[in-house]
Amino acid sequence: MADEPRPHATGRWDQLNRCPDCGAEMRRIREVGEQVGLYYECGAHGRFRYSWDHDALERVPDAERAQ
Repeated sequence: MADEPRPHATGRWDQLNRCPDCGAEMRRIREVGEQVGLYYECGAHGRFRYSWDHDALERVPDAERAQ
């Protein structure tokens, strides 16, 4: 039911803040222009975005990074 207390979101959402390559904390990138979605950046491994289709972080292609 909607009135039942639910636990705080944990687990998978915590993984969005960590680089999938090295596990370092990533910073969230603000949306700019027509860019829509959750984008993150690791200083060592570049940019990632959350894929709603695959429920995972994906590396941002080089062509998209230049925009």
